[in-house]
Amino acid sequence: MTIENVITMLEETTNDLKDTLRRKSSDYTGGEKSQDPFANFRATEVLDIDPIVGIMMRIMDKIQRIRSFTNDGELKVSNESVYDAFDDIIGYTVLAKAMTQEKRQKTTSITH
Repeated sequence: MTIENVITMLEETTNDLKDTLRRKSSDYTGGEKSQDPFANFRATEVLDIDPIVGIMMRIMDKIQRIRSFTNDGELKVSNESVYDAFDDIIGYTVLAKAMTQEKRQKTTSITH
């Protein structure tokens, strides 16, 4: 594999993830009219868990799936591949980054 192959994979992955995020956002936030892309993650606040920590817990679930695949050479749930787990980690990381940025912007606007 060359760096160009990796870059191509990155481009394909990010394009696929953009489409997935748009579709899932509608499903998880209460429909297309919802303006909060993080509504699903903010639900963790009911349990007194910071939404970013909630996202990190989901990432850990995916890491465990990858670990199982690495140890066993297969996953028992056939409709979700190890590649899906990698993609989910990327997507969750972007969402956590966006939530962190939103939180910082709100803090900055309050202090100014």
